[in-house]
Amino acid sequence: MKWLKDVFGGRNSDSKALCLKLSETGAWLNDRSRDPGFEKRLEDIYRRMDEIRVELSKDVKYLNSAEPDKLTPPKLLRAGLAARGEVVKQMNSLLDKLVPPKVKDIESASEHHWALVKGLERTVTTFGRAKSYVAALFPKIIESINSDLTKVSRLLVELEEVVGKRRKEQEEIWYSRDLVISIQEALASNTDRKASLKDNEENLFRQKASLKNCEEEMKRLAESAEGREVEDLKNRLDHLRQEQTAIEAEMADLVAPLAKAMTRMMKQEASSRITLQHRTVLELLSTSPKDAPHEDIGNALEELRTKVAALGLKDRKKERTLEHVEHLIEKRSLEDLKSRHSKLVEEIRDMEQRIESGSRRNVLLKEEASRTRKAIRSIEADLAKGRQDVALLEEKVRRETSELRERLSRLAGRPVQLDLQGEEPAI
Repeated sequence: MKWLKDVFGGRNSDSKALCLKLSETGAWLNDRSRDPGFEKRLEDIYRRMDEIRVELSKDVKYLNSAEPDKLTPPKLLRAGLAARGEVVKQMNSLLDKLVPPKVKDIESASEHHWALVKGLERTVTTFGRAKSYVAALFPKIIESINSDLTKVSRLLVELEEVVGKRRKEQEEIWYSRDLVISIQEALASNTDRKASLKDNEENLFRQKASLKNCEEEMKRLAESAEGREVEDLKNRLDHLRQEQTAIEAEMADLVAPLAKAMTRMMKQEASSRITLQHRTVLELLSTSPKDAPHEDIGNALEELRTKVAALGLKDRKKERTLEHVEHLIEKRSLEDLKSRHSKLVEEIRDMEQRIESGSRRNVLLKEEASRTRKAIRSIEADLAKGRQDVALLEEKVRRETSELRERLSRLAGRPVQLDLQGEEPAI
C-alpha cells in the first residue's frame, strides 16, 4: 500500500539510518532494555563512591579522635567539641548511605540516589551550623571533610544524570512497546475491515445486477400484451370507481331532504313514542344510503310517509317531505341507483381480481426490487462507514508510526526507518 511505503519518507532517507521491520522492533527493544553499559557506568560511579567513602571515613575518625589545642579558650572549646559530636554523628549516617546497593538496576540506583540526596542535605545542614565551631578547633580536618562532601555532591550529580538518562530510555522503551502493539493491532484490524469492504463491494455489485434484472423484467412485462391488458383494465377500473362515487353522491343527495324527518323518527322511536318496523333500513338511508338493502328501501319509505304527520314538522316542511317521499316511491329512484351501484360493485370486484391475477408477477418483481433497493442502501451505508474506519485506522498508523520512529531514533542515537511491508496481509 502506498500510504505504508510513504510513512517514513521513501528511499531518500539517510544511508546511516537503522532499518527495522515492525515485527523485529520488540526484540530490538528487549536488547535495549538490558543495556550492559548502564551497569558499567553504575559500577564506575559506585567504585569512586567507595573511594570517597573511605576518605571521608578516615577524616571522620581523625576528627573524632583529634585533640584540640590546649590554649583554646574554654567557651570556644566546649562549643567546638559539642559541634564535633553532631558532625561526627551526621557524617557516620552519611557514610552508611554511601554504601552502594548490591543490585545494579534502575530501581535500586534510583532509591539509593534519592536516599543519598536526602542524607547529604541533612548532613550539609548540620555541617553548616557546626562548621565554624569545629573549624576553630580542627581547621585542616574540616577543610578535608568539606572537600569530601563536595566530591559526594558532584558524584550525585553524575549519578542523577546516569539514572535520569536510563529512566528516560526505559520510558522510551515502554512507550515504544505500547506503540508497536497498537500499530500491529490497527494493521490487523484494518486488514479485517478491508476484507469486509471487499465482501460488501462484491455484494453491492450482485445486488445492483439483481435490481437491474428486476427492472428490465418489469419493463418487459409492461410492454407485453398481458401488461397492456392490465393497464387497460386499470383505466376501466378508474372509470368504474368514478361512476360508483357519483352514484353514491346522487343517493346521498336524494336522501338529504329527508334528514330532518328521519332524525325525528329515530328520536321518537327511541323514546317509545312510535314504533318502526324498518328502523335499520331508515338508519342506513340516513347515514349510508349505498348500504341500504335494495328490497327494503320501498317499504322503509312507505313507513316514513305514514309517520310524517306524527313527527311535528312545520306544515311547509311536512308538505315538502311528503312530496319528496312520494316522488322517491313513485319513481323508485333510490332502488334504481342501488341496483346500478350493486352491479358496479360486482363489476369492480371482478375487475380487481383480473388485475390482481394479471399483475401477480409484476407485484412480486416490485417487492423484490424494493427489498433489493433497501439492501443496496444498507450496503452503501456500511461501505461508507467502513471506508471512514479504514481511513481513520490508516491515519492512526501514520501518526503512531511517526511517533514510534522518533522514540526509536532517540534510543538508537541515529535515524530509524521502519519497514511496515508484510505487516498488513494482502487482500
